[in-house]
Amino acid sequence: MDFWKRKKTPETQTETNTNAHERLEKVSGGKETRVSEPPQKRLKIPLNRTTNDVKFVRNSIVFPCPICSEWNSMELEDLDPITGGEMMCLHCQVVFHIPGGYRTRTELQKIKIYAGLPVAIRKFPIFYWNHPVVHELDEQGITQIIIQYGLWGFCQRCHHQFSPAVLMNLPQTRGEIVDYRSLSSEEMMEMKALRTGSCPYCSHRILLVIISDVPHYVISASENISHRWEEG
Repeated sequence: MDFWKRKKTPETQTETNTNAHERLEKVSGGKETRVSEPPQKRLKIPLNRTTNDVKFVRNSIVFPCPICSEWNSMELEDLDPITGGEMMCLHCQVVFHIPGGYRTRTELQKIKIYAGLPVAIRKFPIFYWNHPVVHELDEQGITQIIIQYGLWGFCQRCHHQFSPAVLMNLPQTRGEIVDYRSLSSEEMMEMKALRTGSCPYCSHRILLVIISDVPHYVISASENISHRWEEG
């Protein structure tokens, strides 16, 4: 956890986060062929702690906190069947994401409960762009789904929840230009505050971040919504 509060080292400042790209090379006969270059090494980052030790008790689930191991419970009716829900640990105040599959009992062998990971706001872009889930979604061409599901960010102190659209577009350097036209007034405020490295409500400098795997039922629901818009 302390890693995300350290200052950048020269090594991490020079590391980039790009996928493998192709270049054209001349071969015998004067023809051109595309040769794939090896991807640059990604920065190794800490991941969210999780638990799949979930028990169904009447109309609720009970589970141990992945951080403090104390037991928590949640009513199943409080979970959205697709997007699930979030709650705080009654003991250590960490934030959980609980998948909606527990309500519908879908993909129970794959889904799990995630606990928030402390990440310094100024380190968040490094964390995000080096996360294996983000790379997996990018390879599938569905990175934008993370606006709907898969990314949650809360202020560690006041627990304000930030917009995923703001978090995923938070620039890596102060000099980067941000297009504010697609943001709401609240999202603009969040973006401006986060670019200074602090929460707009309490000035705290650390987030509780969750980046989770995206279950197949979420992807299917997202595709169905997209088709409805296209057909309309």
